[in-house]
Amino acid sequence: MKWTGFWTLILRRKGVLFRGLLCWSLGVVLLSGDERTSYDLRFQLRGDQPIVQDRIVLINLRPSDFEGLYTQRANLWTLKEITDLTDSFYWHQKTWFELLKHLLSKDPSEIGVSFFFSESLGPLTLTEEEHKVFFDPRIVWAANANAPDRTNDPLFTNDIRSNIGNNDLVRDEDGIIRRFAPTPSETPHLIEKLLHRKMSSSGPFFLNFRGRNDRFQEIQFSDIMENRIPSSYLKGKIVLIGSDSSSSTYSSPLGSTYRNEVLATVLDNQIANRWIVKLPQWVYALGLLALLLASLSIMTQYPQSVSFVALFWLGTSVAAVSAWVFDTHYIWIPVFSPTVQLIATWVIFTGYQANKIERKNWELQQEQIYLSELEQLKNNFVSLISHDLKTPIAKIQAIVDRLLAQDQIPELQKDLKSLRHSSEELNKYIQSILKLLRVESRDFKLNKEIGDINEIVEEAIEQLRPLAAEKNISIKAHLEPMFSSEFDSTLLREVFINVIENAIKYSDPSASPIQIFSKEVDEFIVIEILDSGEGISPEELSSVFGKFVRGRDQDMKSKGSGLGLYLVKYFIELHQGQVELSSEKRKGTKVTIKLPIVDESESLTQESV
Repeated sequence: MKWTGFWTLILRRKGVLFRGLLCWSLGVVLLSGDERTSYDLRFQLRGDQPIVQDRIVLINLRPSDFEGLYTQRANLWTLKEITDLTDSFYWHQKTWFELLKHLLSKDPSEIGVSFFFSESLGPLTLTEEEHKVFFDPRIVWAANANAPDRTNDPLFTNDIRSNIGNNDLVRDEDGIIRRFAPTPSETPHLIEKLLHRKMSSSGPFFLNFRGRNDRFQEIQFSDIMENRIPSSYLKGKIVLIGSDSSSSTYSSPLGSTYRNEVLATVLDNQIANRWIVKLPQWVYALGLLALLLASLSIMTQYPQSVSFVALFWLGTSVAAVSAWVFDTHYIWIPVFSPTVQLIATWVIFTGYQANKIERKNWELQQEQIYLSELEQLKNNFVSLISHDLKTPIAKIQAIVDRLLAQDQIPELQKDLKSLRHSSEELNKYIQSILKLLRVESRDFKLNKEIGDINEIVEEAIEQLRPLAAEKNISIKAHLEPMFSSEFDSTLLREVFINVIENAIKYSDPSASPIQIFSKEVDEFIVIEILDSGEGISPEELSSVFGKFVRGRDQDMKSKGSGLGLYLVKYFIELHQGQVELSSEKRKGTKVTIKLPIVDESESLTQESV
């Protein structure tokens, strides 16, 4: 079916159109939930991906790094503050001074402190050196944006608030962080301050998680404090300082992670510009429509087994393309909704086609009943007419025979002989039709008996010798002795009479005699009848065994019903045999009849018993 035919099918059949719209609507509805059902799974299956290794370094402070300093703090701490491990737990002025001093000496490009140290920890007394370190322009301190129009400034906010950035991270409704959306407050986000550029307002930006939490470079607090970091290791890099305590834990598609890791992922995505791009919903809807049309085209043009395999590979291809585009070009292409749509299309339209097939089968059964009744009516009519014609033909032949026995003038004798010959031909036609009706009846059975096939061939030859002598044609039989076999002698006699009569009818007196051979080859009795007549053209060979078929060249030269070879083939196949005919124009015809020595149907019955 071409595409024009496919569109005609879709537009003209309301059932197809309605079911197609139902499947498409299901796919479109599932688009809204596709992000949560398969978005996370996509990250879990694809494995670790490259990151910006030479730009981002993490420092995750642990409670053990500050536990020894707790008793030395001047401020009063409650036990609750210690067990909750808020950001304030990690504040120790001298320790932070030493930490930042060592880091700044390594010449990083930026240092982002994701801890929020509120102004409630002050006022602090700073030396000139401490003031220089804490207010170094390369350090960005985290602010807390607790409302869209208000930001709580950290402890070391400068006069122009240029060294602070809010550290807000937004979770989805299910508590998992999948996107990054800078809070629309007066204070830029910490990421924007570290990169010195404002992010686009077209967000939110979908995070492209790159793999395990340990994908980013990380250095230990003790290594920094003991100056075990090479001098050039942090040169030009962005350093993020955070903690791995439970208060800064987030749930991501890859499991639990820390705020520092999430900020590092945001930095990596922004630096390499590999945010996950989600196209407008209408683009995905059009893609689902194209997928639906492709699947409908397959299901309406191919059988169910082929279309099932084709739809399976179509779904697999969609998933493979989606994964490749996601990993290479960072474009999100849904897989769950197309897969469900393909399954729904297969289920709905398979049921629809099954219903159509069932309805067609019912129509065919009704038509078969009608044709059977019509065939029976035709057979009854032909049988009735044939039987009714036999009586007047017999009377005509009897009168003609009586008149021929009397002395008549030669002209009348000639006409009577012609009338006798014509009535005989008419009688043969009627007999052929009656035989056809009898063998095609449902209760027809072979009447088998044991005999010698050569005797049947000789009886047929003897019966036709007067006809051959009338045309001055000789018949030579070369029959090999054979064992007795089981067959319907009446039907086989009709077979050999039909074939030999055709050979006589279409042979010239001047041609070679008709040759008849019988022999045993393997498990078959083979009878060959050869003549040297005009032969049959190649284009007519394929149809010579058809019902009421006669050669075009013979319609005017000889008379016949066109049933002889049809009955020959029918009778031989009833005996589980084969009949073959080969012929060339002006070179004669060869008919080969093969009969099994042991009837296959009987041998199978005996084996089963």
